[in-house]
Order: sequence, then structure tokens, then C-alpha cells
Amino acid sequence: MAQTDSAAPALFRVVDRLYVHAPVGRGEELRIHLAAHGVVAETSRLAEAGFDRLMLEPGADEEVVRAIVDAWER
Repeated sequence: MAQTDSAAPALFRVVDRLYVHAPVGRGEELRIHLAAHGVVAETSRLAEAGFDRLMLEPGADEEVVRAIVDAWER
């Protein structure tokens, strides 16, 4: 998977699931923000990775999630 800028979240689709790479240590904050908008996600910190990973529930709408992630912290 491509590396991401640790300062900006990135959205990826892998088969039928969406994943978001968030800045290190901020994945839980983004998970809570997504949940406030009705999007369920699980957060995991990958050892030695430059990001936190969020795995979204199956069927999450990519356009909706992208808009929520893009608006995060604005």
C-alpha cells in the first residue's frame, strides 16, 4: 500500500472495505469524528507505521466518508 503524508488522512479501498490512514496518534480522534456522522470504524496502530489505520464498516459510502474526512478539523 502506498505511503501517506502523516499530516493528512488518506482514504483507500481494498476489495469491499474502506480504510483511512490518519496521522500517528490521531486515529481514535478521527474514529470518534466519523462516529459522530454515523460511520462505524475500528482503529488500529500498526507497529512501526507512520500512520494509524481505521477500518470502516462494510458498505460505508466512499463519497460520504471522503467528505467527512476532508472536513475533519476545518
